[in-house]
Amino acid sequence: MNLVLFEDAMRHIARISRIIEAPGGHALLVGVGGSGKQSLARLATFVSGYSTFQVVITARYSVNDLKADLQVMYRKAGLKAEGISFIFTDQQIADERFLVFMNDLLSSGNIPGLFASEDMDDIINSVRPAVKRAGLADTRGSCWEYFIQQVVANLHVILCFSPIGDPIKVRTRRFPALVNCVVIDWFQPWPEEALISVSNRFLVDVDLGDQEARNAVTNFMPYSFLAVNEKSEDYARMERRFNYTTPKSFLELIALYKSMLADRRKQTDTAITRLSNGVLKLESTAKSVGQLEDDLKIKSVEVEEKKAACDAMIPKLEEEKAKATEEAAKANVIAADATQKEIGVKELKAGIEKDLAAAEPALVKASAALDGLDKKDLGELKSLGKPPAGVDDVTGAVMYMLHPSGKGKIDTSWKAAQIMMKDVNAFLNTLMGYKDRIDAGTVPKNNFKLLEPLVEKEWFNVDTMRKKSNAAAGLCDFVLNIKVYWDINENVEPMRLKALEATETLENAIAAKTAALDAKARAEATVAELTSQFNAAVKEKEDVIAEANMCERKLGLAQRLINALSSEGARWKQGIEDLNSTLDLLVGDVLLAAAFVSYIGCFNKRFRLDLMNNVFLPYMKGHASGASFTTLKNAVALPMSEGADPLKILTNDAEIASWNNESLPSDKVSVQNGAIVTNCARWPLMIDPQLQGIKWIKKHEEDGLKVCRLGQKSTLQVIGSGIENGSPVLIENIQLQVDAVLNPVIGRQTVKRGRNLVVKLGDKEIDYSPKFRLYLQTKLANPHYPPEIQAETTLVNFMVTEDGLEDQLLSLTVSKERPDLSQQATALLMQQNAFKIKIKELEDGILMQLATAEGDVTENIELIENLEDSKRVSIDVAEKMVIAKETQIKIEKASELYRPVANRGSLMFFLLSDLFKIHSFHHYSLASFNIVFERAVTGKRPNALEWDSEAAMKEILPEKKRESFCDALLAAEAAAAAAAGGDDIDLDALQTRLNFLVDRITFNVFGYARRGLLEKHKLIVATMLMLRVKQRMGQIPADEAEYLTTGRALPNPPQMTTK
Repeated sequence: MNLVLFEDAMRHIARISRIIEAPGGHALLVGVGGSGKQSLARLATFVSGYSTFQVVITARYSVNDLKADLQVMYRKAGLKAEGISFIFTDQQIADERFLVFMNDLLSSGNIPGLFASEDMDDIINSVRPAVKRAGLADTRGSCWEYFIQQVVANLHVILCFSPIGDPIKVRTRRFPALVNCVVIDWFQPWPEEALISVSNRFLVDVDLGDQEARNAVTNFMPYSFLAVNEKSEDYARMERRFNYTTPKSFLELIALYKSMLADRRKQTDTAITRLSNGVLKLESTAKSVGQLEDDLKIKSVEVEEKKAACDAMIPKLEEEKAKATEEAAKANVIAADATQKEIGVKELKAGIEKDLAAAEPALVKASAALDGLDKKDLGELKSLGKPPAGVDDVTGAVMYMLHPSGKGKIDTSWKAAQIMMKDVNAFLNTLMGYKDRIDAGTVPKNNFKLLEPLVEKEWFNVDTMRKKSNAAAGLCDFVLNIKVYWDINENVEPMRLKALEATETLENAIAAKTAALDAKARAEATVAELTSQFNAAVKEKEDVIAEANMCERKLGLAQRLINALSSEGARWKQGIEDLNSTLDLLVGDVLLAAAFVSYIGCFNKRFRLDLMNNVFLPYMKGHASGASFTTLKNAVALPMSEGADPLKILTNDAEIASWNNESLPSDKVSVQNGAIVTNCARWPLMIDPQLQGIKWIKKHEEDGLKVCRLGQKSTLQVIGSGIENGSPVLIENIQLQVDAVLNPVIGRQTVKRGRNLVVKLGDKEIDYSPKFRLYLQTKLANPHYPPEIQAETTLVNFMVTEDGLEDQLLSLTVSKERPDLSQQATALLMQQNAFKIKIKELEDGILMQLATAEGDVTENIELIENLEDSKRVSIDVAEKMVIAKETQIKIEKASELYRPVANRGSLMFFLLSDLFKIHSFHHYSLASFNIVFERAVTGKRPNALEWDSEAAMKEILPEKKRESFCDALLAAEAAAAAAAGGDDIDLDALQTRLNFLVDRITFNVFGYARRGLLEKHKLIVATMLMLRVKQRMGQIPADEAEYLTTGRALPNPPQMTTK
């Protein structure tokens, strides 16, 4: 607990400690809610070494739950001898039957029926050993008595009750032990020294400027608290309305001041930063204009130079292109010729390859024949003395083939054949390499001519020879196939020679083609290089042109930006200066606003003005007087704005305009109420008998607002859902007491669980969203809420004010008498409010766009166009606002002619509102009064059927009065018709109409009220009406009228005359 232990607090701790440390000691702490009873009780319990116990009230907490909690405490105190402080508050009395148990607990400690018989047996058996050790008889009665004695010695009740209202009186009469069996400790209001010490303690970490300003702020806290207490007493005495300020309220003021000061400083710093960013962007743009102009001149010269260079390169480039074209044409002709020759050579080679491929099978067969030759067979063949017939032809053919020259006489005898085959291996190798000799061209052509006759012989074939000799068959096969190969090869030879010539020609053509292509490539390279140089020059020219265009565009955009926001720059600079000056004044301005939000809400207009002008502001300016507080001695002028107005700190014109669009009346008190509701830290509790506040809240929070009432089954579910989801919740039509289960929510008693905040709602904990908002509303016209509720909430008096009602009645009157004016005024009001909101949004939008713009602002076309559009719309709206104001003045001037009618209506309603001072059952709703007022203006009941006015007059008025009344009515209707004729108003006729309406409103309202008055009160009401009318007309001084109605003596009575 974060406590400041001033002297009175320590005295209370000492008293409570002495009380609970005595056997059977119980305490009754009597003091208004928020005075620290529970906190000091917990601290005293800790000092005494006891544990604290408090019941947790839920929606279903009943007598049985209380009995269960008492059983737990009894077991701990009686069986374990554990010291317990049972803290019980009047807010936890969910059922008056709870006090029956508390009365028995305090008087004797023995609560009949608390334990079931089996539980009593368990307890008796548990204490029996202790009873024996104490030397007592261990009978059932003795054991139970010993248990109760232990409970009385260890269980101490600390009752925390409020002295306000009748409940404590009734309860102490019904249950005497609440007084007779306790020690009473009265918690008086905190002394001024205690308030100062607490203020010093909680403001020590806040930057309040110099020491003088810190002392002034610290002393203002107790001063305002005590001054509001005095004004609350005057308020109760004069208006019979009750307002309580408790130490809890005092602490809430300090907390609100700290948070509000931090928020306003942050907002001011943010606003200064935004304006500074806007000014810096404008100044940098203005500086860049001259530089951009110089750059543009330089770029223009560079552009001309680059153009001239490019133009000079064009003739040379064209000449080289012509050369390259000529070389390309030559190369193309040569390349085409070479290509044709290449095609012919390829075709020729393909034919040769085809013919050679045809000889390949014969060659394969010849190789196969050689492979088939066996050395043994050859050996046998050569060993023959005389070969078989035909074999010598085969060997002769072989000898012809192998002859090196093919000339002369060739010996083909068998003997020569045997010599040829002498070395079989060499012979075979010679045959194997014969094909290569043919391919190499070393075989004489004559060799094959010589063997032609042999081959043509009939028996020169493989089959015939195989019958004679395998070796002769193989040689025969080889000769036949190699001859085929020779014949094909001999035919291909000319083609091969031709191919060689063609290849040589092709190579020459390819060389010429290569030379031509090289020349073409050189020419093209020259052209490419020149083209590259030209393109580079052109690119440089285009880049310079692009830079010049960009520079020109940036210059244009910069000028557009300056033209668009030039008027804003000066205003933003002035705004920065004003905001910087207000930073030092926030200490006083926010202090006034915090006191306004914390204390003013419950009072009516008269007391609000009195508190602001005669209590708060004089002290803050350093010249307060008229109060008995010691802090007055330390009154020092605080740094604050000239003509400080809390509304300037709490809201702005655009927000007020949006409230008016949401049906909040535009009078000063209603606007103050709206500012209090939207800025208070404690949940607002609206005193709203005319339902103006709830109508505004439902529109103000229309997105996601959840509405419920106490007593509904779904109330806790709705509130829990709102707390978890961060949705606003409105509890409407509450009475004088609030369900105790809602105390943690109303008191914002959140607990940190890991990273999340939770709040207790009934018997479960719910995640608490920081976006959650709770609104409380009552229809009671004069509720008397206990200090406990007022300490946890911010009371806001939404009762209609005389000025506000007068404006409403004026609007109603004009709508009936001059509907044309009413429609114009309504449309104009909506338009003006929309204009104020639009102007604020546009300015914020301009600053936001400038603040979030990245890079060079003059390159952001979209940003500048948006800024121009915003500025254009802003100027258009400002012009329309001027026109609208002129029109509004004309409309107000015409409407003000009906002000006397609205003034009399407002006077009559507040006369009815004060009748509760005569008797508590005199209460009149604004809705019913409006019906009476409208009927008086129009002459008929709203939304009623047509009725016979002549018959009604006969019933209401005597004949003589009826005739005069009807004449006046006809004259008034004629005047109304004349007044509604247009701009040319007959003032005499209008005045006649107004006088008639004033009289009829007075008569009708008095007749409406007279029906419910006791006979003895009718004359009093008539007298009050006469005095108020005379006072309003200035015929009776206000102090004399007050003396005649209330009997209060004048502060400065006139001297008695001699007469």
